[in-house]
Amino acid sequence: MKLCGVCGSDLHVYKRNDVQGTIFGHEFSGDVVEIGAQVQGIKPGMRVTAAGFRPCGKCFWCREGKMHRCSNMALLGYQFPGAMAQYVHVPFAVLGRSVFALPDELTYEDGASVEPLSISYFSVNRAQPKENEIVAVIGLGVIGLYAIQVLKAMGVAKILASGRRPARLETAKICGADLVVDAAKADAVKAIMEATANLGVNTVVECAGTQVTFDQSVAIARGGGKIMLVGVYEEPLKWDPISVLSKNLTLIGCLGGNFPSAIELLKSGKVKTKNMVTNIFSLDEAAEAFKAQLQDAGAIKVMIKP
Repeated sequence: MKLCGVCGSDLHVYKRNDVQGTIFGHEFSGDVVEIGAQVQGIKPGMRVTAAGFRPCGKCFWCREGKMHRCSNMALLGYQFPGAMAQYVHVPFAVLGRSVFALPDELTYEDGASVEPLSISYFSVNRAQPKENEIVAVIGLGVIGLYAIQVLKAMGVAKILASGRRPARLETAKICGADLVVDAAKADAVKAIMEATANLGVNTVVECAGTQVTFDQSVAIARGGGKIMLVGVYEEPLKWDPISVLSKNLTLIGCLGGNFPSAIELLKSGKVKTKNMVTNIFSLDEAAEAFKAQLQDAGAIKVMIKP
């Protein structure tokens, strides 16, 4: 292992404090040191990142050869030991499907950023935004910030963003957002509606996963618009479907990634990790790393270097 990111999903579990003994970590990069007897195309010494999961091999999707859709999938960093360690075992190792070589142009920092960027790309791509549309990104963690960069790379005409932490608000501007609203100080709905002549936006990429941001998303989406549900909700939502029905809105769940496209975006320079990785801790400082990701106002992406 060379680098491993602290993910927002890790924080959800960390705050519950009910899985002691878990080795977190699924956003990582490193060097291959050993391969299984049946592994093909992957060689010791290769610089890689990987989608760490273990398919059951028995469900419908596994029988169809689509292990990445396994109904009983075990995830690295949760159901089995993750990458916040000196070494990590990737049980399903297929080059180009779960293990991905890092081009020479990419650093290990880039490699450990592929997984979150892949989620941003997957989510934005599901929306199929057009260049002449207006898109809002709500929640400016690393997924939201990468979503802004992906939208910019796709040529979307106008990108509006809303978040809270000052460092992330500034980074959103650097990433290419045309309007950045500090939701801690201003009414995000009012600001976004004013910026769209009270029409609202074509698509909302909701990356925060809270009751407030869901309600904001419904309020700012224009008639016939889309809301991409990307953030992980810690609590069940309370909502009135009438507000969605009356505007003919489409709610789209987003859970997936696209590693090859994320790698290509980084390689091309259309998306950059600069300004995104703000803190790097040693493995012995893992506790401090989690606290920084959770509480440090200046932190965007915290990584651990074994």
